[in-house]
Amino acid sequence: MQTQITARHFDASPELRTYAAERVERLERYYDGITDVRLVLDVAANGTQDKTAEITVNVYRQQLAASEAANTHEDAIDGCVRTLRRQLKRYKAKLRSTDKDYHR
Repeated sequence: MQTQITARHFDASPELRTYAAERVERLERYYDGITDVRLVLDVAANGTQDKTAEITVNVYRQQLAASEAANTHEDAIDGCVRTLRRQLKRYKAKLRSTDKDYHR
């Protein structure tokens, strides 16, 4: 799995990049067919508490995405990972289903 981390409008610390990479790598526990992950961290320009994280996960023939805003980047990343975990479980269940129309 290839992970790309981008920080918009600020310089992300090495600790934040390490934290983000570790959290994203946990998604492989739920589905090992992830090809690549893009994580974009952003800070609101107006100086409010908004720190956002957007994660895009590419899997076979589909793209899953989550976006979250929180007081800290760590909380935003955790929220995105929770959302993607649910999406990956649902995607994996659909792949394993016996419904032949889904796999077209």
